[in-house]
Amino acid sequence: MVSLTRFKGNPILRPDPAKPFMEFAAFNPAAVELGGRVYILFRAQDYDLTSTIALVELPDGFTVTYVSDEPIYRPREPFESRILGGFGPAGCEDPRVTVLDGRLYMLYTAVSDAYDYVRVVMTSIDVDSFLKRRWSAWSRPRPISPPGVWDKNAAILPRRVQGRYVVLHRFFPNVWIDFVEDLEFEGYWIRGYEFFRVRPGMWDSDRVGIAGPPLEFNEGWLMIYHAKSSQDGAYRLGAALLDREDPTIVISRLDYPILEPREWYETEGIHVVFSCGHVVLDGKLLVYYGASDKYLAVAYIGVDELLGELLKRSSSFNPNH
Repeated sequence: MVSLTRFKGNPILRPDPAKPFMEFAAFNPAAVELGGRVYILFRAQDYDLTSTIALVELPDGFTVTYVSDEPIYRPREPFESRILGGFGPAGCEDPRVTVLDGRLYMLYTAVSDAYDYVRVVMTSIDVDSFLKRRWSAWSRPRPISPPGVWDKNAAILPRRVQGRYVVLHRFFPNVWIDFVEDLEFEGYWIRGYEFFRVRPGMWDSDRVGIAGPPLEFNEGWLMIYHAKSSQDGAYRLGAALLDREDPTIVISRLDYPILEPREWYETEGIHVVFSCGHVVLDGKLLVYYGASDKYLAVAYIGVDELLGELLKRSSSFNPNH
């Protein structure tokens, strides 16, 4: 068995009463590595539970050297805004980030108190504007999942597969996959079909969803995912391996979690570890995650160690189990 090793300096980011936009929570981070530097786009939440996206920079992947003084991305459209007023979740939640063709594509969950469902929304920014912090360059957000249906936990693979872009997302309770011709989504809602399912009686029995966009290696697409247990309600992280040229094929899936809530910052009130992003630095997979829906933390494992464990179990893997 293998598991992620927690960074001893966790949590690497906490709510900050000096910054109203993140005075309640700083969690559920996307991650991207650009020029050897790690950028974390995390979900910041104020006390009325409005979520925005803010930025953290970590030159070595662990040490925070910069936290934005304001959100780098705010709710702008009715489908992600507090319209009726009052208290409750609203805004831009749980981003995932993919770099494609010189642009950074961010998919996130849009929440409005005017609707009884949530949608996947996409925006993008060119890498140069991102690095120069020109946040006005974010494109207008566009819903890409159908109205009236709960859809979330979405990301784009970082290259085309068989000539098409690949979008992973979650119609409750399973992960779905869709292949699209372009990223314009003119007159098209993502759907596809489910290919990665809950496992009754196991630790991932209630719901499953991807963490960050799967990472490509010679062995396949490494997919970190989160899951909630129907037995104890806790959120844990697991790992699976998808075929490189047909990611609908699950080559291997560990039957145990690689990270589960245990430390104080992961069990404060609710037992949750929830990732939206990861990077590879110096042969290590660094997995960034939200802890107890409040803090930001990181854990790591050697890439070869995790891939080796997945490959070792691939021959006996039963996708229906």
